[in-house]
Amino acid sequence: MSKPRNKPYLIGSALDRAFGEKSKAEVPTDMLEAAEQEIQKAQLESKAPVGMVEELTGKYILVFPSGRKQVCKSKSHAIDVARGYGVDKLSFAPFRETYDPTSPNKPFSGGDGLIMNTYEKSPYQNRPKPGASTSAWPTIGKLMENVFPDQRVREAFMNWFAVIFNTGKKTETAWVILGSQGSGKTLLVTQVLFPLLGVNNGIQLNQDALTTRYNELLDRKQLVCFNEVHSSKQAAERVKTWITEGDIRLEDKSGRAHIEGNHLNLIFTSNHQVPVQIEADDRRFSVVRTGPPLRELGWFKGESTVRLVGRELASFADYLHAFPFAEGEARHPVATAEKERLVVASNDPFDRLVDMLRRRRIQELKDAIGLENLTEGDLSELSKFNGSMTKDLLLKAAKAVVGAPVSKKVLTPELGKRGVGVLRGCVDEGERKRVYVWGDQVNPDKLDKESK
Repeated sequence: MSKPRNKPYLIGSALDRAFGEKSKAEVPTDMLEAAEQEIQKAQLESKAPVGMVEELTGKYILVFPSGRKQVCKSKSHAIDVARGYGVDKLSFAPFRETYDPTSPNKPFSGGDGLIMNTYEKSPYQNRPKPGASTSAWPTIGKLMENVFPDQRVREAFMNWFAVIFNTGKKTETAWVILGSQGSGKTLLVTQVLFPLLGVNNGIQLNQDALTTRYNELLDRKQLVCFNEVHSSKQAAERVKTWITEGDIRLEDKSGRAHIEGNHLNLIFTSNHQVPVQIEADDRRFSVVRTGPPLRELGWFKGESTVRLVGRELASFADYLHAFPFAEGEARHPVATAEKERLVVASNDPFDRLVDMLRRRRIQELKDAIGLENLTEGDLSELSKFNGSMTKDLLLKAAKAVVGAPVSKKVLTPELGKRGVGVLRGCVDEGERKRVYVWGDQVNPDKLDKESK
């Protein structure tokens, strides 16, 4: 028969955990707070558990008031262990785990069964919230300035992260950080963001994780950083759902899959020209380019600077606790020149041209072609086109958007793939001209054979 561990042993183990974790032992006050928390858990460990049957696996589990769970070999094994804690009769209720950073103070819920929230705050999130932040974090500040050189963008990122840090909510936007190796991207993520949220709540992954069907590494994660990514259509579709959808389908290598709540916030780092594909009307991505490699900056001294970053985390956490964050702003990407460049680079030029036509982006077409290249007739047609455009004007637009002269022989099949047909129309005082048509204007019976 199993016996409960005695309190002195439990308290001793709790202190070992508290003082043995580097992330909790940077300053004495953090050490004491960590020790108190671990001792409270240890005291709960000595209390009787309840019996559960896990819904997904059918395993018999004992769940202790501290939140710890013990997987047992069998039902009889669970009963024997519970007797050691003074439980003479043990019944088993349905049990499943969830991960919800928005409800960290509600570890247990449920009626007939038990739903256990496995999310745990970091020690920095559990610090008493200051009335106002006057703490200094100069090294982290310099690091932030190099990763986000533009102050407007830097403040937007600070707001984005403060929302996650203080509320646990999903922002439904992601950051793409472009820059050469050594510019501080990885240092910021691994030595600042992950520790502040809790090292178990974040993970770094590579390009393979964007394309493989086995995505169990995303389970129970709040912040995911994809390093050195490059454009992939398959990845682009996945990323869209990860950023915005409320649920996520997780599958492990055994083929077992299940649906969980999606609490992911994403960061992508890269030195590729097109790390992710971004659509023209994107509402998900903020894109920024970093400053130079840290080794080129006088304040960066290698490992000694990294240690300074660790010592400033508590002060930076105080700043985040007091930060006047705005959730609405965090849900809107920041407009930057880098994002505009990436949008252009991400999209096929013929896709961009058809998008301009279908959305009647008149001013964009004028700007692309240039007023000096437009006749009075062109300007008149542009002012009122809707669902059709003459061949001559569309060839001018195609040349401007594609960036090179485009022949009718090339243009017609490319537009045909995108639902734009061609027919002979009667315009300009009876002169017969070829006209490209789309949307409701398309009549398959009247299209020229060459456009089919």
